[in-house]
Amino acid sequence: MKFPITSLKTVRLKYYRLHLLALTALFLAVVHTGLAFASGGVSLPFKPGERLTYDVTWMGVLGGEGVLSVGGEIDYNGHQVYVLKSVARSIGFLRKLYKVDDHTKSFFDVNKLVSHRVEINISEGNYRKKKIIEFNQQKGVASYFINDKEPEIFEIDPKSQDSFSSLYAIRALGAKLTVGNPLFIPVFEDKKKYTLKVNVARRERLSLPQGLVDTVVLEPQLKTEGIFLRKGKMTIWLTDDESLTPVVIRSKILIGAFYATLRSYEGVKINFIPYKKHSAYDKQGAHDERGEKK
Repeated sequence: MKFPITSLKTVRLKYYRLHLLALTALFLAVVHTGLAFASGGVSLPFKPGERLTYDVTWMGVLGGEGVLSVGGEIDYNGHQVYVLKSVARSIGFLRKLYKVDDHTKSFFDVNKLVSHRVEINISEGNYRKKKIIEFNQQKGVASYFINDKEPEIFEIDPKSQDSFSSLYAIRALGAKLTVGNPLFIPVFEDKKKYTLKVNVARRERLSLPQGLVDTVVLEPQLKTEGIFLRKGKMTIWLTDDESLTPVVIRSKILIGAFYATLRSYEGVKINFIPYKKHSAYDKQGAHDERGEKK
């Protein structure tokens, strides 16, 4: 299927970022709660060496790649932290239309399960931005740096996360991921503190290229500005096992949806169920066990 170049420019490929993450993410992106994060002796479902690589598609078109990784444990201002990293980039012919190279680094306390610092470097087309947030969890404040400007100081809620570390904070909750019981995460991002509500919607079996996998489905109630504010909806599929690995992230937008689908992984065990004879997986996106598209 072919899409007009003008429509691709209108959508603006910067939304390939796992604001995740996240995004998305991440990725993207993504607990003032009453949920008490444990301290000391915490057994985390992720560890140094974990590396997750995703294909990012829009309406079936592959145009981006995302990588989430867990670096080694270090001492940061007296706190033992994992260095979490996210990389998002446009690829292929879409990179020629709109070049994206975004990098995020978060310092995540392995005992108190909070963020102490996040560094975000955004490179999208001709746009450049470097952002650093330094969290002082004890004093309840965050120092917010943009490029080379003097920092601004903001109040934060107890046990605050940055938008990236919130994904790992959710994974760290483990057994508290119960269908029907929402999670609430205090987040500070873009000079604002807010409570991120995450609905634990259901359990579901997915068909992926690697095989079938049982998942728990999360629906974060995003409060980011822009295209996701009211019209968008994010869904995250985590493996329903001890690792709680994100295997698919979907962001619905005004036109279609972005999918970040796990392509390869290192440093984590995922219990994929092999296919018998015929795969129900369609390369256009993730499917459930009946072969129905997500």
